[in-house]
Amino acid sequence: MKIYIDDGSTNIKLQWKDDEVRQSISPNSFKREWAVAFGGQQAFNYMLNGEQYSFDPISPDAVVTTNVAWQYSDVNVVAVHHALLNSGIEPCEVDVVVSLPLSEYYDKNNQPNKANIERKKANLLRPVELNGGKTFTIKHVEVMPESIPAGFEVVKNLNELDSLLIVDLGGTTLDISQVMGKMRGISRIYGDSTLGVSLITGAVKEALSVARTKGSSYLADDIIIHRNDASYLSSRINDTSRIELVREAIENAHHRLVNRVIEAINRFEGYSHVMVIGGGAELIADHVKKHCGVREERFYKTRSSQFDLVNGMYLIG
Repeated sequence: MKIYIDDGSTNIKLQWKDDEVRQSISPNSFKREWAVAFGGQQAFNYMLNGEQYSFDPISPDAVVTTNVAWQYSDVNVVAVHHALLNSGIEPCEVDVVVSLPLSEYYDKNNQPNKANIERKKANLLRPVELNGGKTFTIKHVEVMPESIPAGFEVVKNLNELDSLLIVDLGGTTLDISQVMGKMRGISRIYGDSTLGVSLITGAVKEALSVARTKGSSYLADDIIIHRNDASYLSSRINDTSRIELVREAIENAHHRLVNRVIEAINRFEGYSHVMVIGGGAELIADHVKKHCGVREERFYKTRSSQFDLVNGMYLIG
């Protein structure tokens, strides 16, 4: 079985085919100790490289994944296996196709960085132990660059003189690629491994601390998603008098994020179509559309932006 995996720092997205094409998503929130099983609930307790890990969506001690080192880390391997175990597929031998941010996949000369690609493969080939359970065996690893595959369906139908600008905002990285029509080549790429939705997540966590709400990055991201839901914010924030402070933190960080994404887009010229993908697509799509000024029918953002990359990887594969 071959499984396509967009192993982002915030969520792991899977796509594969058995009797039909299937997708699955699994959030990343792991702490360095085992969890306690209760009742009939399964505790996902893992062992790798002499360290114990467990899935915990609420712990403020969850391992930080919002940095580029995540791509080659122990917790990356654990997160991939956790996603596989929660996909509904029975543990077995699998081949996987994973992704790397553009800044890691390509070197300074825009050529594939073989050292990073091999490092990524070697990292995921390491076995993971599940306490009291069976895990998957990853037999073979392929690596694709992020953002570029997501535009496959659009680019293959473009005129040869057209090009698609793909803006991929994830939890940790911003990847932008300009792909020529008919998939004839890549005109330009840009990757920033320090810019992602984590810019807002970090600001929210600081504001939550002031509001006497110590929580995980997973909680902070959920608050960002529900930032306009007053009842939700009241249920999650301990000091309700500080809700407006949290909202202001989101708004200010969002403004900074949009400005930095637009600055990066200004490096590109001559594109005829624009596509916005990734977990942060909802936060920037309207701003990117307005800034780029392309016609309505030439701007693309799907309702499932988080799955655009892994779906493109699957279609190419």
